[in-house]
Parts: sequence; structure tokens; C-alpha cells
Amino acid sequence: MTDQDLALIAAWSDHSRLWKDNTWVYPVISRRAGGLSLGINLNPDHKCSFSCAYCQSGPQDGHESVAIDVDGVERELRQFLAFYESGEFAKCEFFGNVPEDKKIIKDICLSGDGESTIVKEFPEICKVMAKLQKEFRTKYSFNDPSGLGSFKLRLITNASRLGNDKVEDALKFLLETDGEIWAKLDAGTEPWYKRMNRSAVKFDTILSNLEKVIQFYPICIQTMQCSLQGDAPTTDEVEQYIQNLERIYRAAPQNFVEVQLYTVIRQTMIPDVLPLPKEFLEDTAKKIKARIPVQVRTF
Repeated sequence: MTDQDLALIAAWSDHSRLWKDNTWVYPVISRRAGGLSLGINLNPDHKCSFSCAYCQSGPQDGHESVAIDVDGVERELRQFLAFYESGEFAKCEFFGNVPEDKKIIKDICLSGDGESTIVKEFPEICKVMAKLQKEFRTKYSFNDPSGLGSFKLRLITNASRLGNDKVEDALKFLLETDGEIWAKLDAGTEPWYKRMNRSAVKFDTILSNLEKVIQFYPICIQTMQCSLQGDAPTTDEVEQYIQNLERIYRAAPQNFVEVQLYTVIRQTMIPDVLPLPKEFLEDTAKKIKARIPVQVRTF
């Protein structure tokens, strides 16, 4: 492997939410985004409506509550974008050896140590993101090689609050210009959902929220497939999962962007959560594509 290959693998494997002295904003090289993703972590206190078995953020207990500083989020976003605009990000330590085409900014993304939509300031943050995107799309052409004229706005979510009125209103700002929701769907049945996502939110609520919101906004479904204490998803579990995808797809085929299948690559919160072979994911992808005319990517 070349030094660039090794640097890229290291960047993919390390999605630290820490960047310099920042509290809220952090850069990662994202396999799924295809380049630089500028993350916003609204949950440094690890508050979440799920407690996923494969979570890399650690337990929710034991963290001090953190008040959201909307101005602070905007300030950190502007500081990083200016740093990126100057060309200095491309040369900085850790990211310096990553291939140049993987350092192009692809999105500003709400994704952190918990669920962004449970934060009451979520609508204000969406407005800030939309304002910044508009500024840069005015300043740069869509085809500018820096990516500053074309980056997307994305929300990575577990879908538990997509049915909330305030969240829905906020999405109008976030997604008005080429934005996307990347929503978690890790199960086909309630029992596997309870083992994987360990949430008090009912599984059918997740499905209903996805079925509703896809009628208005583009959605990518993100699915973790892994082994839990020696158990992999059964054939029936995968079949039920695909039926759930079909249910969501039927609600608005034009807004079903893709399915992203991935497995564990980083340290998980609880023991004995292990990756599944690439062949398992590829087999699931093949079954999905045989039933739904949608792009499926495996990671």
C-alpha cells in the first residue's frame, strides 16, 4: 500500500469529534460522503434517543449537560470554512497525506455523539447551516473544484423524531437546496431492533416516520449489519428488513436516494459486537436490488 492509501484508511477509521479547540464542529474524511464531511456535534453530552450496541461514542451516563451555543456553532463553522478556503486544511497534520480528491468538501452534516433532533436548538442550527450554504453558493460556482459552491447539507438521524412538528419545520430550512436525510434503519423486526438500537421508541414509529418524511425529502437509508454476541441477522430478519425498505420506497420512489450497508470498523460501546464478512453485506445488497430499483452501496 502507498502512504496515501494508509493515510486514507487511517482517516476513515478515525472519526473523532475533536478538532483543535472546537466544541461543536469537526472534520472527517467520510467513505459514504466520498470526501470531506464537516460535522456538527450537538450532543457532546452524549444524549440520544437510541443506545446502539455498536455505538462508538460510549455510554450516555456520566457526562455533564452542555447548553447549545448557536453563535458558537456558527463561529466554528465560519472559522473552519475560512481555514479550508485558505488551502491550509489540505496541508494540516493527519489529513495532509490523504489523497487530494478525498479532501474536497462534500457536505456540512449534523452528526455527533447523539441524536441532533432531540436538541431544542435544532431549528436554529438548521437555519445557520442554510445561511452559510447560500453564502458560499453565491460566492463560488457550483463546479468550483474546491467544493465550496456545491457542498450539500445533511442530517444523519435515527429517525426517532422525524415525526415531530418542530423538527419537520426545521427540515424545510436544512433541505431546501439539494439537501438529504441519512436515516438509520438497522432491523427488520422489533426483537432485532431492540437488540441493535436498544431504544424505548417503538420500531413501528421509526418506520412510520420514514414513510412520512420521504414523501417530502430525499432519504438515504443507512444500515448497520454486524454480529451481536455471536448472532448475525437471520434469513428471516433480512427478509423483513427488505420488506420495510419496500414499504418506505412505495411511499415516494423519487425520494429514495440509496441504501448504504456497512459493518463495524471502530471500537464499539459494548463487547462482542463484531463485523460481518463483506460477502454477507453483498448478499443483502443483491437481495435488495432484486426487489427495489435503488442504488445500494456496501462499506
